[in-house]
Amino acid sequence: SSGINAEYGGDQKEDYSKIQLYCRDLPQEQFHCKVDLVILKSTEAYSTCEDKNSDPCCRSNRTVLASCVPLRDVVCIPEGEAVAEKWDGITEAFKREEPCRYVTGCDYRTALVLSVFLGMFGIDRFYLGYYAIGLLKFCTFGFFLLGQLVDIILIATQTVGPADGSDYYIGYYGPILNRVHMENHTYFQYGSYYYKQHGEL
Repeated sequence: SSGINAEYGGDQKEDYSKIQLYCRDLPQEQFHCKVDLVILKSTEAYSTCEDKNSDPCCRSNRTVLASCVPLRDVVCIPEGEAVAEKWDGITEAFKREEPCRYVTGCDYRTALVLSVFLGMFGIDRFYLGYYAIGLLKFCTFGFFLLGQLVDIILIATQTVGPADGSDYYIGYYGPILNRVHMENHTYFQYGSYYYKQHGEL
């Protein structure tokens, strides 16, 4: 827990003017966020802000503004206001950035096929936008095929992506690899072995 706890109101009308807790500072378990991103039929990917045909949209920093709603009876100060309110569990109180996949043009399957069959000529790197490396591979026959093998592995594991920093076009239920990272709200679930080692069982 982050140590911040929302205050709950009773059945009677109460004065919330002394509450200084902003809704955006609520613990993760006291609100939920919803994102209604549009899935494009042509790419099976979320629409980006460059498409200009949907709102919300996935931005180049791989985030989308999500509408967040405090749970019922939670009391906090909404975005743009100065006085706390008691929430009904339906009304939006604030927006926050949520992660999304930002895609612009490179298809994962195309990049992998090019790397397997034409990687010795650097075509895969040209396709992804790494023109200098592509030229080197072309002049050295894929770094004597060693560079081709390395690129097949890097592209297959999605370690190397498009040069503009975007993600691959991959089917909605395709082989998408997500990097796992830790943050302040990461919860650790220890197994029985851990507790036995620390004498807690």
